[in-house]
Amino acid sequence: MSTEPKVEVLMSTFNGEKFIRAQLDSILQQLPASGKISIRDDGSTDHTLAIIENIDDPRIVLTRGVNLGFGASFMTLIEQANRDSDMIMLADQDDLWFSDKIERSWNALSNIEDQPGLYCTAQRLVDSDLNPLNDTQPWRHPPAFENALIENIVTGCTAAFNQKSLRLLQGKIQPTDVYFHDWWLYLVISALGRVIYDPNPSLLYRQHGRNVIGHGRGWLGRQIQMIRFLLKHDWAKILTRQLLIFNRNYRNLLSDEQRNLIDSHFSINGDHIHPRPQMMMGGLLWRQQRIHEIPLRVLLIIHQIRTTRRSIQSEL
Repeated sequence: MSTEPKVEVLMSTFNGEKFIRAQLDSILQQLPASGKISIRDDGSTDHTLAIIENIDDPRIVLTRGVNLGFGASFMTLIEQANRDSDMIMLADQDDLWFSDKIERSWNALSNIEDQPGLYCTAQRLVDSDLNPLNDTQPWRHPPAFENALIENIVTGCTAAFNQKSLRLLQGKIQPTDVYFHDWWLYLVISALGRVIYDPNPSLLYRQHGRNVIGHGRGWLGRQIQMIRFLLKHDWAKILTRQLLIFNRNYRNLLSDEQRNLIDSHFSINGDHIHPRPQMMMGGLLWRQQRIHEIPLRVLLIIHQIRTTRRSIQSEL
């Protein structure tokens, strides 16, 4: 790197004793001497903490926390990050960074000096023993605000963002307000800055059966992972709640076009948000793949039916 930036790596750990040492080594080997790895442990009950504490490197700062879940834990780290950092990077506990990950991230973000910037990449999927599976496929369309409203294309473990982004994010919400920290980054920064997606992988992304989200093996594995998540969570509720919080905190910074885009597809009144008919039935194609438009609308319709039913029952 021509100039050495102030780099802070944020990592949330939870029962990661099997892979944490290898991942930290892959980061420390390329982290500048002035860099920092801020680790928030999310209530581990295995040997994760002991392994971290046994690494004799002053660049690691460990905080013990109560269990919040991965999204809130990362949002806590973002909220507490050093506002003077030139670049903030997110790291999972079980991956392995390529040796040029920091350099590539900084080269991309150093070209975005006048606005908030977010850089993310594809991933090289491997199994628990690092045997190669496949690389994630490039997205069909570039990052965009209208896409971020209803879909996330930023995998958090690849994400890096600049100082202007950090200051835009801090002090706005409670860490528990959003479910996906990386989707929140994509939404906020795509609206008010620039998002760069790099189709070249920057890390080995382990798929080992204990991934909170993960990609699975190949296209079929990815679909199975998505179905498993949808069976456990109300995805439409996650989407609409996130948009409600975003609108409340950032609406005054949006362009007229962005505000009109939200208002024409969602009805927002105080703490209540509902997708409008044109959102559930309209012809706009916002997701990366056309085939994913159908489940999006089905999930929104089901969510609206459930919300209406609960509202009627509460009035009886």
